[in-house]
Amino acid sequence: MNANEAWIALFRRIPGSLHDALALGLTTGSEIVVQKIVKLEPEFIVIRGRLAGTQDTGRVVMVPYTQLTFVAVQRELKDAEVEGMFGKAGPVAFADLPPVVEEQPAAAPVVEEAPQPVVESTRKPAAPTKSALVAKLRERLKDK
Repeated sequence: MNANEAWIALFRRIPGSLHDALALGLTTGSEIVVQKIVKLEPEFIVIRGRLAGTQDTGRVVMVPYTQLTFVAVQRELKDAEVEGMFGKAGPVAFADLPPVVEEQPAAAPVVEEAPQPVVESTRKPAAPTKSALVAKLRERLKDK
C-alpha cells in the first residue's frame, strides 16, 4: 500500500457525520478546516472547506495527499466512536513493540592534555573597610 492509498483508507474510515469536525494539516504549516469530503481521487482529495483562520466557507479545495501531514478531529470523540472507526485497541504489550536498537558511541580518541599554565588571579582585592582605612590614616598621622 502506497502513501496515497493509506490516506484514502484513513478517510474512508471517517464517517460523514465527522467531516465537518476535521482539519487537515499541510506541509506548508497551513490547516484546512473541512466541511465535507467531496471525493477521494487516487492522487488528491476534493473537499469543501476553508483555510483555518478565515471565514471563507464553502470553498472547494483539491489537496494532493503528498501535501498532508495530519488529519485532526476538532471535537472530543468518545472511546466507542474511535473504536467504531479504527477497531478496539488492546493494551500494547512490551513484546509487541519493535526493539529499540541502541547505538554504541564511537570510542573517543585519547587526547593528551597540555599542561595548563598557571594564571595569577585577576580578581580585584576586596575593598578595605572603613575601620581599616581610619586605622591606616592614624598610623600615618602619628608618624609625622
